[in-house]
Amino acid sequence: METELERIAVKARCEPKLRFTSLAHHITRDRVQRNLSRISNHSAVGVDGQTAEAAKESFGGWIEPMLQSIHRQGYRAPAVRRVYIPKPGKTEKRPLGVPTVSDRALQRSTAEVLSAIYEQDFLPCSFGGRPKLSAHHALSTLNEAIAGGRTSWVLEADLKNFFGSLSHAWMLQFVEHRVGDPRLISLIRRWLKAGVLEGRGCSPE
Repeated sequence: METELERIAVKARCEPKLRFTSLAHHITRDRVQRNLSRISNHSAVGVDGQTAEAAKESFGGWIEPMLQSIHRQGYRAPAVRRVYIPKPGKTEKRPLGVPTVSDRALQRSTAEVLSAIYEQDFLPCSFGGRPKLSAHHALSTLNEAIAGGRTSWVLEADLKNFFGSLSHAWMLQFVEHRVGDPRLISLIRRWLKAGVLEGRGCSPE
């Protein structure tokens, strides 16, 4: 993590009730370009049909208008293309949203900034959706816990349609406990309100 985000992390760790009121300037041209470069050229396209390769080639043309729209709270989040992927061991399929490539790079950049804050609040036993952690790490930790002591039972729970039924209003209220920058709140709200278009024959990669 670079120095500027390290400073945010230290402050978040030392002041767990602090609201950060100036964060949008950390979503920079370089950060978005770095996250864009990490998107495979074979990645699925969004509703605009633009490939990752094309987005990278035209980066200079769309990045500044994008950043300016964020700072004036006028960013228009593109609709998400919805496709369905198989659920392992089940006949039903799981819906998956595919953002446009440029929006995906912006989402990842925003997540990096927010992670500097929220990583300080996670417990060591939390694994879901965290950078450099996966289900494999969770299973490894579980194996160590079982091997290291007496374990009578293991509970597995699955919340059906969690993201589809999550209250956006409550989620934003939760975010605002730590994020007081209206530009980021506006950006997140626009992502939550973005439309959904059913898939057009392209599967995600």
